[in-house]
Amino acid sequence: MKNPAKLLRLKRMWDGFATRHPKLLRYLAYISDNSLEEGAILDITVTDSQGKSLHSNARLTAEDVQFLKEIRAVLGSGEL
Repeated sequence: MKNPAKLLRLKRMWDGFATRHPKLLRYLAYISDNSLEEGAILDITVTDSQGKSLHSNARLTAEDVQFLKEIRAVLGSGEL
């Protein structure tokens, strides 16, 4: 069984992230409602503070889509 205190801490951290980045979460919610389906390609680029870009992508499987839906359900409030 997972430690409830750790889950509560994670929830508080998520709430803080949601407060700091509301536009990102609205974008992710839109994507999850409209674009996350089997075969979709999730493409991510992160640019660090020195300007170096890191890029990766993944083609989503049915299991990936289900996993992302479960995360959204656990976090609640429709985020992600």
